[in-house]
Amino acid sequence: MSRWMANTPVLAEQAAQFRALAERGSLPELSRAVMRAACHNGSMTGVGSESMTLLRGLSDQDRLELGGMWARWYAQVEDDWSAEEFGRDSGYLRTELLMVASGVVRDLDGDLLAAERQELLSRLGDQFVVWSGHRIWELAEAELAAGRTPGTAVLAAFRRTSAAVHLPAFRRTHAAANSREPGMRNLLAHFPGPVLNPGEPWADTALREAAARGEPWQRLLEHAAPATADAPSAKWRRAGSALLDAVGPEEARRAVLRWFELVGLDRTLPLLGHPHLRFDVNVCFDPYNSHVLRGLAWMLSFLPPRSDTVHALVGLVETALDHRSGDAPRAPQVAEAGIVALALIGDRTARIELETLSRWVTHEGASRRIQKSLAVL
Repeated sequence: MSRWMANTPVLAEQAAQFRALAERGSLPELSRAVMRAACHNGSMTGVGSESMTLLRGLSDQDRLELGGMWARWYAQVEDDWSAEEFGRDSGYLRTELLMVASGVVRDLDGDLLAAERQELLSRLGDQFVVWSGHRIWELAEAELAAGRTPGTAVLAAFRRTSAAVHLPAFRRTHAAANSREPGMRNLLAHFPGPVLNPGEPWADTALREAAARGEPWQRLLEHAAPATADAPSAKWRRAGSALLDAVGPEEARRAVLRWFELVGLDRTLPLLGHPHLRFDVNVCFDPYNSHVLRGLAWMLSFLPPRSDTVHALVGLVETALDHRSGDAPRAPQVAEAGIVALALIGDRTARIELETLSRWVTHEGASRRIQKSLAVL
């Protein structure tokens, strides 16, 4: 069951009503019943994946007829709108009409409201995360089903939303609800695009160089650190070591150190923030790319120790912990990954740098990680 609405009796009642109306052939009445549900269902609106599955199980003729009804209604909503019936303003109602029309004809008519769907999706391209209270990812699913891939910037916004669930001031928002949605996670599993989100200088350079060097380098970038892992597991280490061997350990070291030098630079594709976020999104690290940064930091520790590697990891920690984004550090998880990598290297130079960090780092998580690392060295 999707988490978008927990009131299962209401969902069951709606589904029973939809089935009864469909069996009677009362498609006009069904179209309005679906829209009432879409506008009233909890904090995350929409008919939901279960009811859409029911609607998509109707005959092709009924699905096309329903889609056509909603498309005509979409064009005329200013003349056919009732606040009493739907409890939403006309803009909100139009968005839900676009959602249900796109969903019900998916795989049957990819051109129905295609321009309107693409225009709405395009607005996500400069968003740090997706704040919409609508199940907007379903429009991207409709485009993919029609053989059209939304732009890389749209994919990046969905990726950041999924990855940013632990950011400050984020947990109790529509964006956080979106990030937890199975439907959005399923979309990201088959949404084609580059291994990193473009827009950060280090990521742009890594993408360009990996594309020029071939598949082993692409797979190296794909080996991101798991979002909830504090340190590399034995399985992750084995896979990472094999990838380093495939591209050449010294070639990998030189490339990663070069990318780390670019981490603190300004974004090449500026993004829009949101009143709920009390930090500068253009200084904050891209939360999706951050998992790749964490993985690269860990992999550096698998290579023979060298002072330039240690200094690059310290620089990554310092950049990730600075407060240019506002009250919070730019990327504390990245900083902690750099600390873990220094501990895994474990030589005298790494220990000295960890001791130095311990004297000025104030972030609770990073400080705790430093103390834990020093205790075992």
